[in-house]
Amino acid sequence: MLLLLLCIFCNVVLAVIFKYFDQYKVDNLQAIVINYIVCVLFASVLMGESAIPLDLWDKSWWPYSLMLSFLFIIGFNIMALSFQKSGVALTAIIQKMSLIIPASVAIAVYGEPLQWAKGLGIALALIAIVLVNIPSKDSDNKFSIFQPLIIYPLITFLLSGIIEVILYYVEVEGIVGGDGAKFTATAFGMAASIGFLYAAYRALKHGQYPGSKELIGGICLGLPNYLSIYLLVLLLSRGWEGSRLFPLNSIAILIMTALIGFIFYKEQPDKMKVTGILLGVGAIVLLSFF
Repeated sequence: MLLLLLCIFCNVVLAVIFKYFDQYKVDNLQAIVINYIVCVLFASVLMGESAIPLDLWDKSWWPYSLMLSFLFIIGFNIMALSFQKSGVALTAIIQKMSLIIPASVAIAVYGEPLQWAKGLGIALALIAIVLVNIPSKDSDNKFSIFQPLIIYPLITFLLSGIIEVILYYVEVEGIVGGDGAKFTATAFGMAASIGFLYAAYRALKHGQYPGSKELIGGICLGLPNYLSIYLLVLLLSRGWEGSRLFPLNSIAILIMTALIGFIFYKEQPDKMKVTGILLGVGAIVLLSFF
């Protein structure tokens, strides 16, 4: 449970950092690329050796790291586009509902049991996601599921779910083995290479170069971002059910992020958000103790 709490904490830290990205007008792509490089450096320091193995191409898991690296870059850009074109509320709701995908794979394909408590916990988590993310009446954010640009949130939903399915698959099939840290670092390293090429093209074409804000932002993202993925892999390797872990992780992150917004950023909770948080707490109890 301590590892799960650390994983949740790292994800909450990421959400807080991204709030400051918006406030200080940090270029997301450039900071993300720097962050990927920092992830690999942090992993190498923690391991005391190169986090990307020299015999990488002999590893059975390298194609999955490569797939993840493309999904990280593509998913980031689609999510950013979705926030811009389809709105923050709709994107946040549909993206977080991606927990359905790995949970369904774990139950339908790998036969994880679906007890009443787990099923009810997942249902409460989904309802809580909607209630917490729907903007209040006086908010500037507009929310409507009936809009032509819903395609962007749906793609974000699919990509987020596929990432979690890959993480689940490589563990449950024993593909990663004891290389969880290297598998994660390699995915970030490959993503850094792909992202760097795209960022370099954009810089040459539009004159957009990283500055001190992007450097600082990328460094701050590095460690929590690496741990947020690695700890999920580690938890799965230690026997956590995917149908329990992914919903529990998602709803706990949502609640903690919302509470930080209320306490530290003076965001005003309405009845709907409070109800969503209470339902989320109920989901955590069901998924954790039953």
